[in-house]
Amino acid sequence: MRFSEGIPPRYPEGKPLEEDLGLWWVIHSKPNREWKLARYLLNQEISYYMPLYDHKIRIGKLHEKIIKAPLFRGYLCVALDREKYWRLYDTHDFTRIIQIKEQNSFVKELQSVSRVLAVEQDLLVKPGLLKGRRVVVTSGPLKGVGGMVVGRSSKGRFAITVEMFNRTVIVNVDPLTALEILPLS
Repeated sequence: MRFSEGIPPRYPEGKPLEEDLGLWWVIHSKPNREWKLARYLLNQEISYYMPLYDHKIRIGKLHEKIIKAPLFRGYLCVALDREKYWRLYDTHDFTRIIQIKEQNSFVKELQSVSRVLAVEQDLLVKPGLLKGRRVVVTSGPLKGVGGMVVGRSSKGRFAITVEMFNRTVIVNVDPLTALEILPLS
């Protein structure tokens, strides 16, 4: 049995992220302990979110294997009352707990990431969009997701930045996807 088997990216499964508004913390795990920490949270019935993506691993020169891997390596999002987060100290698989001050924007970023991961498709940026411009998707499965144009090519790139983790999720946008260019701030 693989260490990741039976561990969902969200517990409780199907629970909307905004239902835990005001309770979010980020746990910085020890190296390569994300799955072990997620299993602990699952067993303790502590609400969490660990975005997963399909990571390609090259085996030799000709073969690839796809595994589920944490999108934000070294981090797990946990929803827990401040009075109860002492329960996290029963495990020694993390280095620190990070308080989330801007709960609303944090949940919106997580929702955007969740929607991008759920779509599982490549997207192409429409011609005429400039690298570095902030945009919002106005059609298709990613409607309402905001981000930044990070490239133009036959496979144009669209990025969603998750500031808490200082990471960027990049997807390719379908040519038929409508994007609204946001005003410069």
